[in-house]
Amino acid sequence: MHDLKNHEKLQFRRYRPIEGHTDVQRLHADALELAERIAPLITKDSDLSAADKIRDAARKAKSLKLTVQNYRINRRRYKSGNHALRPLYIIWTMLNSCNFRCSYCDNHQGEHYFDMPDDNRLNTGGGKKLLDLMITGSPALYWCGGEPTMRDDLPELLDYAWNLGFFPNMINTNAALLHAKLAKPNWRNFLRQMDMVIVSLDGLHKRRLNKLWGVKQADRVLTNLLMLRSLQEKVRFKLAVNTVITPDSIDEARSVLDLADDLGVWFVPVPVNYHHAPDRGMLKDPAYVELSNLILKRKKAGAKIIGSPTLLKRLLKAEPYRCITALKPHVWPNGEICWPCRASRNVEPVNINLLDYESFDDAYEAGRKLVNPDFFHGHAKNQCGGECAWMQNYTTARYMDGVVAPMKSGLAGEVFEFALKPSK
Repeated sequence: MHDLKNHEKLQFRRYRPIEGHTDVQRLHADALELAERIAPLITKDSDLSAADKIRDAARKAKSLKLTVQNYRINRRRYKSGNHALRPLYIIWTMLNSCNFRCSYCDNHQGEHYFDMPDDNRLNTGGGKKLLDLMITGSPALYWCGGEPTMRDDLPELLDYAWNLGFFPNMINTNAALLHAKLAKPNWRNFLRQMDMVIVSLDGLHKRRLNKLWGVKQADRVLTNLLMLRSLQEKVRFKLAVNTVITPDSIDEARSVLDLADDLGVWFVPVPVNYHHAPDRGMLKDPAYVELSNLILKRKKAGAKIIGSPTLLKRLLKAEPYRCITALKPHVWPNGEICWPCRASRNVEPVNINLLDYESFDDAYEAGRKLVNPDFFHGHAKNQCGGECAWMQNYTTARYMDGVVAPMKSGLAGEVFEFALKPSK
């Protein structure tokens, strides 16, 4: 631990420490020292040449071109009744292994990722072939697990993806390993190439967090979050906290909301789902209703909360939505996707190995012959039977608003905020 006298203290406007909360100021001091030690080891914005900046601009321009092209294709397909739309983004579960044991962990099929086998995941070469295929579907990639930073080849795969033109690259991580990983030479470009780092932070009460996560190092997550915040002064990337709200952690979610506001990092609220549906009892809890209304109020006032007021209202209240499953494919560690959706209850999904095809379109066309994805969301025997209310469902539903009514949806502004708005 370090003497706070030599460090700038955090200023809290909204957050109020309560009994049992970790000492945020003390962790901030540790985080600043970590950042000072790591900064010379990573590629900073000041290290970039004019050629580097041109390449990055070209990457983003390529992504925008592909996104617009996909939007036009999806408009035509949807009008024709074909719901095998090109993905808005691709969710790549790089591995099932995880260093945490979160009680709410769910792979949308009722299993914990950390309990699932991981012996068939693609190696580095296979991962690169998968990236070659995935870029034909969408330029936006969500790196997740398990815990993705447990893969030693993550920086190599990210570099390959960056050069292919993926944007934005987004990662969901518990961040517990990042202080050690960023000190390694092969992780030098990680923060420069990862456009958005989303850190899971479900509360600030140390004992309750350790129990929720099944670990003993809850403090490490917040320390590394504060370290990343400090490193934003050296390299530009978007930093967010992802907070799963459970019936037992509503008060803690409020604390994270307040702290995120004070820190100037983005907040991502995630009401918990179990298997195929949200916790309906929690949605009616007066404490949850108060929290959800507060989140909406702050968003309208300009707080850094991911999602438009429309999206957040739907998400926080688990309102009905238009789900097109092809827009958010989940890719397993072995390169397969569950078609049409891994969360289907009424219809048994089929596994399609993406590496057997030359493009996402080809894989989707093969999937159509096995299970019809059109109007798949619903409770009929030939529909999914689920009521999933994850953020991914509502982001793709907002995209569909733009597909159906492009001039009225306000989708363009939402895309700008998520992918293009400056991180600081």
